[in-house]
Amino acid sequence: MVITDKPLERRKRKRLKLVCDAVAFVRISRPDCLMVARIIDISHHGLTIRHFGEELPPHTLLELDIVLPGGEAFLSELPGVTIWDAEIDSEARGHYPTRQCGIAFRNLTDAQKSYVQSLIRHYSRNNQNEEKVDGY
Repeated sequence: MVITDKPLERRKRKRLKLVCDAVAFVRISRPDCLMVARIIDISHHGLTIRHFGEELPPHTLLELDIVLPGGEAFLSELPGVTIWDAEIDSEARGHYPTRQCGIAFRNLTDAQKSYVQSLIRHYSRNNQNEEKVDGY
């Protein structure tokens, strides 16, 4: 798959893949707008999701709930903002385009930061390197 029109990479920290399929429930300011998305990668500062449907414009404020299979971990009401959103080039497009979106966490509480750190430590493929890079 190739992402078209994706902005130049500007991440400050390395993102890590999770060892399981995690889901993000994304709520945006539009009334009753809830989107379900697959988490592609995560860091202490943000994540990338894959979703269907409309573009999430840059600077869109949102809240995320992160759920792991079997309910092993649940992080709720994580505030964030979209950085970029791009359609993914795919042979099986169907009715709704598949999109990928970069989201930065914003104004996390100390408890939320701790939960994100714990999620990365327990469920990422390369957690030791992330802790060294971020210094958490």
